[in-house]
Amino acid sequence: MLRTTYTNLTASGQVLAGEGWVAGMYVNSTSSGTVKLYDYLTASGEVIFNTITPAVGYHSLGNVHCTIGCYAEVGATLDVTFLTLES
Repeated sequence: MLRTTYTNLTASGQVLAGEGWVAGMYVNSTSSGTVKLYDYLTASGEVIFNTITPAVGYHSLGNVHCTIGCYAEVGATLDVTFLTLES
């Protein structure tokens, strides 16, 4: 059974510490903020989504599967909450 978890970031950090799925993200506030997602525990490894500049609101990420973990590299000013699924 999968459990839903939430991770709020205002700077770069881990979204998942192991295998799981990233369902989406809610951008709470931003001022030209950017985000880049990696399938790894740090800002290296395979890039899931390259740098984007999201608007405020919910963004579906299509339940992208992360095999190692998920790391979000945040730039400028961005307050974002990730919705993830873990087994």
